[in-house]
Amino acid sequence: MRHTLYLIILCLGIVEAQAQKLSKSYTEVSLSDVLIDLNRSQTDSRISFIYNELEDFTVTTNFRNQTIGNAVRQVVGFYPMKITETDSLITVECIQKETQKVIGRVIDEQGRPVEFANVALLNAADSTFLNGGVSNANGDFVIPCRPGHMLIRVSFVGYKTHYQPCTVGEVGNIRLRRDAIVLKNVVVKGEIPQYKATTGGMTVEIQNSILKDVGTADDLLSMLPRVEGSDGKFTVFAKGEPEIYINNKKVRDAKELKQLKSTDIKSVDIITSPGAKYNAEVNAVIRIKTIKRQDDGVSVEAYGQVRYNEKWTTYDDVTVKYRKGGWRCSAACRSTTVTTPKTTPSPPKLAPTATTSISSNMPLAAIGTRRWMGRWGAATTST
Repeated sequence: MRHTLYLIILCLGIVEAQAQKLSKSYTEVSLSDVLIDLNRSQTDSRISFIYNELEDFTVTTNFRNQTIGNAVRQVVGFYPMKITETDSLITVECIQKETQKVIGRVIDEQGRPVEFANVALLNAADSTFLNGGVSNANGDFVIPCRPGHMLIRVSFVGYKTHYQPCTVGEVGNIRLRRDAIVLKNVVVKGEIPQYKATTGGMTVEIQNSILKDVGTADDLLSMLPRVEGSDGKFTVFAKGEPEIYINNKKVRDAKELKQLKSTDIKSVDIITSPGAKYNAEVNAVIRIKTIKRQDDGVSVEAYGQVRYNEKWTTYDDVTVKYRKGGWRCSAACRSTTVTTPKTTPSPPKLAPTATTSISSNMPLAAIGTRRWMGRWGAATTST
C-alpha cells in the first residue's frame, strides 16, 4: 500500500511538471521585461540575461500553452540572439555587441504594421551590406550597428523596396507602397506568403502566393525574411552563410538554384537554430521542398533574365523534361553573357544628411533587371 501511494505521488509530480505551460500576450514590451515576466511565471527554468543589452528590443506576440523554452524562442523571434538551454537554465545573449542601434517601424499605406519585412543597413558610399533585421508583428525592428552614415533598405513581397539615408537612433515609421508591377498579371488567392514559426526557425509556404511566380529558387531566396544575397551566395542576418538543401540534398553548385523554378517549390524552411543533426560550425540552414509531380508527358520550360550591376549580365535557360510513371529524364541548354558598357551609368546618390527617400522596384545594385519565363507542356494524368 505504501509503495502504491509513493507511486501515485510520483506520477502526480511528473504530470504537474509536464503540465506547466504558458499563455501570454505582449504588445510593444521590452524584451528584457518580457523575459522577467516569463521567469516569474514558471519554475521549470531560470532565465539569465543582461537587462541593458536587451531592453531596446521590443516584443509583440501572443502564444498559448507553450513550454518555457518555446516561449523564449518565440519572444526572441528574429532578433540577433543566442539562446542556450539546459535542464534548469535558459541564457539569452545578444550576439551583436554594438551599443548603437537603428530602431524603427515598418507600416503599409493604411498605417498597418508590416511583419517579416527585411530591413538592411547599407554603406552609404557603395551600398555594401552592413547588417540587417526583420520586422516583428508590430512592424518594429532593432538593428545593432556602428555609428556612421548609412542607407536603410526595406523590402517585403508585393511592395516597392524603400531606401532612405539614416544614422543610428530612431528612424520613425517607414511606409511601404504596393508594387503594382509585381502584382500585375499574377492571379493568386493568397498573394502574400504564409509564414509559420517553427522550432528553430520558420517555414514559408510558396504555392498559392506571389512568390510562386518570381522565377527561380535563386530569385526566391533573396525575397525571404532574414535572407540577403543573390547568384547562389546568401547570408542569413546575424548567422552568416547558410547550408542550403533541396529535398534533403545539399546544394553544392549555385547553378542548382538557377535550375529549380519557383513554380516547382512547395515551401522553404529557414532554420536559425540548427540542431545536432548539422555540423557545429553551421549556424543557419535553408531547406527547399519541391512539389511532387504526378503527371506524365513532355514539358518545355524557358527562362531568361537581364541584370545590370556595373556590367550587363544575361542568363537564358531552356529545359525539356519527360516523365513516365516513376521514371523521368531532362535536358537543358543554358547560357550566360556578360557585357561591359562603354559608359557605365552612375547609381543614384543620396546625401547622408538628406531627408528625402526613394522607392525602387529592385535593389540599387540590380537596376535594370527584367525577367521572362514561359512553360509549355503536354501531359496526361497518371492512374
